[in-house]
Amino acid sequence: MTPDQQRIAAQASGSAITRLWDALVPLRSVNSFMQTGAHPDDETTKLLTRLAKCDGVRVAYTCCVRGEGGQNDIGTERRNTLGVLRSREMERAAAVLGMELYWLNEEFDGPIFDFGFSKSADETFDAWGRERTVEGLVRAIRASRPDVIAPTFLDVGGQHGHHRANTVATIEAFHLAGNPEAFPDHRAEGLRPWQAKKLYLPAWSGGGGAYDDEIPPPNATLQIETGDLDPIHGATYAQMAQWSRAFHRTQGMGRWEEPGPAPVPLHRLHCVVDAPEQETDLFDGLPRTVGDLADICGDDATAAALRDTQRAIDDAFAAFPNNRQVARAVHAALAAIRDARKSLGLAGTANGTEIDHRLWMKEQQLCRASAAACLLVAELRVEPLELVAGESAEADLTLYNGGPVELTDLSLAINTDKEWRVAGPTVKVRALPPGERLSGSFGATPQPEAAGFAPYRFDTDPFRADEPLRGCITYSADGVTVEMPVTTSQTVALLPNLAVDAVPDRRVLNLNKPVDGIDLDVTIRSHARDTVADTLHLDLPDGWHAEPAVYPLTLPGRDAARAQFSITPPANLVAGHVSLGLETGSGDTCMRVEPIAYPHIRRTYMIRPANVDLLALHVEVPNVRVGYVGGGADRADHWLRELGVHVDELSDAHLATGDLSQYDTIVVGVFAFRFHPSLLQARRRLHDYVESGGNLVTLYHRPWDNWDPQTVPPRFLKIGQPSLRWRVTDANAAVKTLQPEHPLLRGPNEIGAADWAGWVKERGLYFAAEWADDYVPLLSMADPNEAPLEGALLSADIGKGRHTHNALILHYQMESLVPGAFRLMANLITPS
Repeated sequence: MTPDQQRIAAQASGSAITRLWDALVPLRSVNSFMQTGAHPDDETTKLLTRLAKCDGVRVAYTCCVRGEGGQNDIGTERRNTLGVLRSREMERAAAVLGMELYWLNEEFDGPIFDFGFSKSADETFDAWGRERTVEGLVRAIRASRPDVIAPTFLDVGGQHGHHRANTVATIEAFHLAGNPEAFPDHRAEGLRPWQAKKLYLPAWSGGGGAYDDEIPPPNATLQIETGDLDPIHGATYAQMAQWSRAFHRTQGMGRWEEPGPAPVPLHRLHCVVDAPEQETDLFDGLPRTVGDLADICGDDATAAALRDTQRAIDDAFAAFPNNRQVARAVHAALAAIRDARKSLGLAGTANGTEIDHRLWMKEQQLCRASAAACLLVAELRVEPLELVAGESAEADLTLYNGGPVELTDLSLAINTDKEWRVAGPTVKVRALPPGERLSGSFGATPQPEAAGFAPYRFDTDPFRADEPLRGCITYSADGVTVEMPVTTSQTVALLPNLAVDAVPDRRVLNLNKPVDGIDLDVTIRSHARDTVADTLHLDLPDGWHAEPAVYPLTLPGRDAARAQFSITPPANLVAGHVSLGLETGSGDTCMRVEPIAYPHIRRTYMIRPANVDLLALHVEVPNVRVGYVGGGADRADHWLRELGVHVDELSDAHLATGDLSQYDTIVVGVFAFRFHPSLLQARRRLHDYVESGGNLVTLYHRPWDNWDPQTVPPRFLKIGQPSLRWRVTDANAAVKTLQPEHPLLRGPNEIGAADWAGWVKERGLYFAAEWADDYVPLLSMADPNEAPLEGALLSADIGKGRHTHNALILHYQMESLVPGAFRLMANLITPS
């Protein structure tokens, strides 16, 4: 979409009356709830939606990892790039609920990362570090100060090890966060001890398609109903939860919920306040409203101001949807709560700090309610969105008064990070009547020391993205001063002067053939406004040569150029990995800037060194023609071409009526039966292709990827569920060959122990559980202390042809340049 189309879509996404209601609801409660989870998408969204959108509870989610090791239903992003994409999805999902978001992993190479599936908390802690994980959760608790905490899953056998580790660490953090002797260095960051009042566990099984809890869940001590209908939004809270979950598109989230009862059962594990055993609410035993705080504040003047605040809040709800009356009540509440905070500070009561934190949050919420009631429309537009240090961007901040209240004493300003400089005075006017617009233009310049764009960086406040430029509007209405933060709708990114993209950035060199020179195409893009004059060269190992040795570069502002290098490896090149770097004349490492843009997220970037990684290996490649049908989740076709195989991508028309017999082998990619509808319609033709002598190879699928075990494969083949029981997560698990003389293991490459070395993430997943007698299992493997599985690689001679089903993550290993994956893939495409 164009920028204007994006603005129109944002305007159409909600009505003023629902925005006002959403701004009022948080005024109902002074309570807060934090859920902790291992991954983006682990959150119990319908519970969080009920609490936030109905009860007005301030909600937060603390996420251990970025999801780097997960699946991807919408593209080929993997590892850190997938982590960046899933972080943006999580941020959008959180924003729907107005939910605070905390991460334990702030660095690409940080120790708390998604290394793939694990089956125990201990295995996970071996990678993350138990104390490190607990410290991160304690930090989040002290920053957010929740009343109630709940992890998303149980620590039971049959559950994902990351989930189990998060639960173990959350229970420990619940007890330590209030202890001043635990992690005392937090005080230097302004974080004080905080004792949450209750800890709950889910009282439901985490089993299903992926997991298989080995013991029943604990008894439910409380049920939270999420099936009630919201009177303003016209949907149940369980349905509204899907508005948030639908942003987790890489994980295939977002499904239709029918209206009706949808209780969430919880088990109270710990409680440090006087609350009944049989609860009716998460916050039984705690003050619920601003008025309740009056009863415990210990100061008469503060109590009177708090009761005034509560009466004004009640008046605001009673006046809804009359904007003028709502605004008057909100401003009265804002004045009263400031009086309460002032009195509380003077009184110095024992619980004053805790109460003041709740009142400070309520003051921020009242400011947002004021803007909604006054029908204020604010926008911060920045041009250009991409810039480099030393260059200026123009920031236009506008405010339209669309409501019934005349605003006075207005000011418009830009707040920035300390490494940025703002030019232009604060815009001030005495009054802005209804129907009028105020604007200000500012120049903003990042200084040389300014931090570049960091894709894992995000502010915890759902109403203020961690952008370098932020608008601040101040106004008075009904005698009170209100601050209104304004963020950009698009990402402002401080990028390197030059972005260098080498194609391809990963290459395979087959030592069984003469290794000629490597032609490398390099695209250089300037993000700078002025002309860039520099040179580019390759940082080569000894014995390697490049022509030209140095590429002179004169690039006009914001232009692009192409350079070509011919790289000659040494004559005595041996098998192994080689990394070639690209540098400028000043010795700076060139960076690759990869935009990540999908309609459901804010534009973001993956920035990393522009290295070229090479794998030299010995592999025999058959002279075959391959047809490939992908599901968008792998690049098996690319890597086969890299080996020198002729590969055609099969179109819908070709699958429907084309001559399939011209292909020696047809490869069906990961998830393809789900995302390629014409493939499902052509399954009978694929069966005939095999019967007539064709070689069909299917890469792994999940049971829900339209994989009917009776009709999709040429013979019965059932994929195991729950998937935890049908995968081998240990990437170094021993592999036993069940049929050593089988052609797929003998030729053209003899598969041996060396081919199973150096694997990453895991061996495979979604293994077959049952199959017809036609299929022969070729391999056996197991995770520690588990029975061996034989459904990783199955092959059947059918008619004159062959079908092979592969559940090993060969596509991931090829992306990681693991030699054995290429050798085995070459065998799979070799006809019988």
